[in-house]
Amino acid sequence: MAYSMQIGYTLSESAKALRAGVFLDEQGFSVEFDEIDDTCLHLELSDGEAVIAYCRAYEDADTPALWHIGRVVVSMEHRGEHLGSRIMEAMEAHLRTLGAESLTVSAQCRVKAFYASLGYRERGEIYMGEFCPHIRMDKTL
Repeated sequence: MAYSMQIGYTLSESAKALRAGVFLDEQGFSVEFDEIDDTCLHLELSDGEAVIAYCRAYEDADTPALWHIGRVVVSMEHRGEHLGSRIMEAMEAHLRTLGAESLTVSAQCRVKAFYASLGYRERGEIYMGEFCPHIRMDKTL
C-alpha cells in the first residue's frame, strides 16, 4: 500500500486522534498534548484517510544542533509494517538538512530495543514518565 508523508509545523486533527487513541486510551497516560506541539516539527504518515504513524521533533533550547524526537506512534492496525522505523528515518534525514548533529529520545523502556535498532544508545538512569519507566537514548548523526 502507498502511504503519503508530510512534515510541517502544524499538528493535524488526524494526528491528534492517533496520539490520543494510543497514548491516552490504549496506554493510559493522562497527559498527551503540551505547549511543545505549537512550535515543533510534526511528521505524519497517512494511508489517504487517516494518519497511521507520527512523530515530532524540536531543537534543544540550550544545546544547538541537538534535537529531541518524541511522541513516536503507529496505529494498532499498522504495527508490524516497520512504519516506526520509516518515520524515524525520515525525521532524522529532515533534521540533518536543518543542521542537526545529535538526537535524543525519551524512550519507554519496553520499546528501547526499537530505538537501539536505529542506532540510539542508552544514557543515564531510568526515570518515570507518569507511571511508565523511560530511559534517555541518544544518537550522533
